[in-house]
Amino acid sequence: MNIGIKSSYDDAIFVYSGDTEAKLSLGDFVIFSHGDHKEAIGKVEFLDRKKLDADEILLDGKVKRKANAKDLEKLAAQKKLAAEALEKAREKVAHLKLPMQIVDARIAFDETEVNFLFTSEERVDFKEIVPILAGVMKKRIHLTQFGMRDRAKACCGFGICGRKQCCCSGVLPKFKSVTMDAVKKQELAMKGSDKLSGNCGKLLCCLNYELEEYERLRKSMPDWGSFIMTEKGEGKVIALDILNQRVKVYLTKGGVAFFDAKDVKTEKKK
Repeated sequence: MNIGIKSSYDDAIFVYSGDTEAKLSLGDFVIFSHGDHKEAIGKVEFLDRKKLDADEILLDGKVKRKANAKDLEKLAAQKKLAAEALEKAREKVAHLKLPMQIVDARIAFDETEVNFLFTSEERVDFKEIVPILAGVMKKRIHLTQFGMRDRAKACCGFGICGRKQCCCSGVLPKFKSVTMDAVKKQELAMKGSDKLSGNCGKLLCCLNYELEEYERLRKSMPDWGSFIMTEKGEGKVIALDILNQRVKVYLTKGGVAFFDAKDVKTEKKK
């Protein structure tokens, strides 16, 4: 049985394919071993999924047990220590005037190292900051660079819809590529970049949610700029209302009108 575990240390998804005596459910916290870490903690993301994603990592250790109350108390205490470590790290980065912004800090469950997650638009020289942080934390230091979407997820916030961002609310566990093709197919190009971008500055992830339905509905409609025959005569398509299956037409005889897509016929311009 494939068990997907999201690590609390770095959000990596580890897949365990062995047997475990623990009876697990989605959302359970488990203690597992992996790599140099004798004990790590993570949340069960999926159970018995046969097809794995390319970025999911096969667990080289094992699932030891389901996390108990003591384990969860330890995790909560580590989060408080991580918050303090984050403030100290930011002070050191500011003092050294490094071109980076530390977004989050995570302490390994076995307390062997601290993972600082950062964003930067430039190459960063870690020669000074790593020894300083190691001296302050008395642990191994690991630095993980974030993209802008990851940063928005870590900081969380609310989207233009008024709801918590999908990436940090559990609705969108993994980022998927969003391209301008999704914008064009949904006839949203005229809305402007400010309405199509999320807090991360990238195209909204939700542009992918209805894309498949738009593509299906679009097949039954004429192309932009094509000439069609309507009940009021010939005209040129100047806009599409895909969800309502309506076509906006500039009529050859003059004037603009809307027509149902099923009532028009595409013609070749003579």
